[in-house]
This record gives sequence, structure tokens and C-alpha cells, in this order.
Amino acid sequence: MLQVGICDDETLLLDEIKKITEDCLQQLRTFSILSTYTDGKALFYDIQDGKRFDLLLLDIEMPGLSGMELAERIHELLPDALMLFVTAHYKYAVDAYELHIFRYIPKNQLRERLSHALRDAVSLLETQNTDSYIISSQKHFERIPLKEILYIEKNGKNAVFHTAATGKTVESQPENNTLRTRYIRKTLTEIFEELHSEEFYFIERGYIVNLRHVTGISHTDCILADSTRLPISQNRLSEFKKRLNRYWRDKI
Repeated sequence: MLQVGICDDETLLLDEIKKITEDCLQQLRTFSILSTYTDGKALFYDIQDGKRFDLLLLDIEMPGLSGMELAERIHELLPDALMLFVTAHYKYAVDAYELHIFRYIPKNQLRERLSHALRDAVSLLETQNTDSYIISSQKHFERIPLKEILYIEKNGKNAVFHTAATGKTVESQPENNTLRTRYIRKTLTEIFEELHSEEFYFIERGYIVNLRHVTGISHTDCILADSTRLPISQNRLSEFKKRLNRYWRDKI
């Protein structure tokens, strides 16, 4: 499911962008939810509150908070989100490039160029989504990028995903409000097989850890970047050290 955000202070243009986007995604048979905003601050506040977007279409010239400023703030919280700028002014193209904006769409060529940009964006996002774990139940459906998963632990009949929130990976000690947990009624063995990734390791029968976030080993504890300590099974300690060393050598 693709989460798309569209922000433009001109309501007529906002409606046109939404219509083109809806039509294109329907043609691509891409299941999506579109959220529209006429105020950049409102969009940013929703993201701060935990709303996630895979794709954002932003006007550059908006009152209060410009698209350029908005893009910088969004990138800090959702570094993997793709952003497209829609603007009437070509002078912003260079700045958009420097901000690593996915595509620049002139308003006077909206119908000609937006659909092509959306097709390219969806293609890229579908590739990125293969590196994700899908949590699906009757009441919940969510895609979690594998790199955001810190560790998974057993809790009774549930598995608990501990993840970095709002698209952040843990490269330094995070504040408490950057962490989230999700519960899923599966065994760790089932989840480990579904993850199908060399970045995860079963350190103990009650814990699966993401090697991406491991900073070291102390005695029989695995240390994560946020200072979390997880127990390592004695009979897996030697192999885990070898595996972690190989991961650091190959990936870091």
C-alpha cells in the first residue's frame, strides 16, 4: 500500500494533481491512499505525529513554510520518502537537485510530465519495498523497512517488533520517542524464515537481532546503538561473533 501526500496552497491545482495521480496509480494497479494538504505546516505536523509517506508531491512556493523548507524537514524524518517538486519557476530546479528531490515538474507541463514521474517513482518504490516486512492482520496492515527493525523478541504467543520510528535508523542514541513496537501473533521461527535476510541473526531463542544496529558484544550481551542489551545464548556466542565480524567486514 502506497502512502502518498500532496501539498499545494492552490486548491484547483491541488485537485488537478490529485486527479492525475489517482488516474496514474489506478492504471498501474497500485493500491494507494492519497492525503491532500493546502498548508505545508499541517503536512509536517502529521509526519511529526507519526504519519508515514512513501511519496510526496510538493509545491515550492507556499506561504508560511515553503516547499524547499518543508522538503528539508521531511527528509530528516522520512529519509526514504520520494519527493517531487511541482512549481511554475524553473529557477528552483538547481536547488531541487541539491536537495536530492526525485523529480522536478513544471506546472505548465503537469499533464505531460507528472504521469511519467509517477511511473518512475512507483517502479523505484516497488524495488525498495522488497526489502521490507509486511505485518498483516484483520485490523492492521503495515510495511516495515527491514533496516528500521532493531530486534524482535518473543512475548508469550506474540512476536514483538522493536523499530526506529518515522523512518529513522539508529546510528546514535535515539530519544525514547523515536522507538516503536508492533505485536504480531507468530513464532520467531516463522518470522525469521519470512525475513529471509542475512542482516538478521537468532542470538537466543527469544531474540532476533538486526546486525545493522549492533555496536558490540559485552560478555554474553549484544549491545545495540541505542544502548539496548540483549542476551546471547552461550552455545550461539562463538558463531554470532564470527557472523557479526563478517557482516562488519562486508557491509560497513
